[in-house]
Amino acid sequence: MVKKLLLLVMISFFADDIIAQNDSQVNHQIWIDFYPHYYRTEKLEYYGDTGYRTIIGERSWSRIYVRPSVRYHFSKNWELQGGVGVFYIFNTNTIDQFEVRPWQGVQFNGPKFRRISFKNSLKLEERWSYLTDTWDANFEFRLRFKISGSIALRDKWAIPFYGEAFLPLTGKIEELYQNQGRAGVGLSYQASKDWKLAFLMNWQRSKAGQNAEVGVSDYVYQLKIIKKWKRLIGKNM
Repeated sequence: MVKKLLLLVMISFFADDIIAQNDSQVNHQIWIDFYPHYYRTEKLEYYGDTGYRTIIGERSWSRIYVRPSVRYHFSKNWELQGGVGVFYIFNTNTIDQFEVRPWQGVQFNGPKFRRISFKNSLKLEERWSYLTDTWDANFEFRLRFKISGSIALRDKWAIPFYGEAFLPLTGKIEELYQNQGRAGVGLSYQASKDWKLAFLMNWQRSKAGQNAEVGVSDYVYQLKIIKKWKRLIGKNM
């Protein structure tokens, strides 16, 4: 009953917009992302993600990115995080875009129950964006709040889920889609102690331009490949 309720909440997050729009009004995207993690000690972790993202069919844009990061587990439930993201967007109909995005954050790991666990993170991003025709810089501070979790199933399977909100604070970046929120749910498989695969279905809320209405702009089909290196493989870090 709890599993069904959580899934219903995640889907309902975007339900009104999904019902109100048809496939001609939304983009269908594919994301392929690799997440390496290296535990230098029990408290210090180097991690990040890199990948490729594109729209299915018309392929009006594609994105490649890398986001090296570090986090410090200063208690059982609390982490300090930081990193920098580098993004390049190939646009078919407009100018290409390059972005550098340093960020800092804090995460609370909990609450945790027998089969269900949650994480809560808050991040502050400093975004420098450049259109490649002039290389003039646009700047924006953006806050991101994310609630994520996992429902453990049998035989190494689990149901990951999350919801995330984006809040611009100061500055302004001209971009094709301005994200307002994102949610997803999927299925993961723990292939070994240090390899995990996950497939997620994501929904994004955004607006195309400053004066457009906010709505579901993307259905995203995401494959995540997660690899962990740690000195104490047998421990749950």
